Amino acid sequence: MKATLEKIESLRVSGLFDSYAIGGGIAHFYYIEAGTTYDLDVMVQMNVPTSGLISLGPIYEWAKKNGYEVSEEHIVIEGIPVQFLPAFNPIIVEAIENAERVELFGVQTFIMKPEYLMTIMLDTYRAKDRERLGQFMVYVPQAVNRFELLLKKFDLLDKYSTFKKTIS
Repeated sequence: MKATLEKIESLRVSGLFDSYAIGGGIAHFYYIEAGTTYDLDVMVQMNVPTSGLISLGPIYEWAKKNGYEVSEEHIVIEGIPVQFLPAFNPIIVEAIENAERVELFGVQTFIMKPEYLMTIMLDTYRAKDRERLGQFMVYVPQAVNRFELLLKKFDLLDKYSTFKKTIS
């Protein structure tokens, strides 16, 4: 994982994308007890052309040029499947902009703060997201107040009300 994180950070430094933050299962494990995940999810803000279309093409071109295997939506970087996801909505954009700089596996990297992970879980609302959201509410209670502020900002209060009924 160390070599993978170093390579991702080097891509940011080289300007391949503007900024990034780790999300998904690896970010969850940073804050709550470990579970199972297949890949490393990296949310990126790309250098967007004037057309406004977000393309991950430059990342995939870099991978092919440098001999990294591309397997469906993943790029296998130093043995770890990495899924690069563009910042496609305001929640993810803000989560990247407010990411924490942390040390993982001896590498300085960026990780989404728990309140943003919680907001994304609620917005996405898959079964595994609802389960993890419940865990975050228990294991990261200090993030709940900030999470509730984000719910108002991103118009997710009704969805949160529905979620709370399922855990009561």
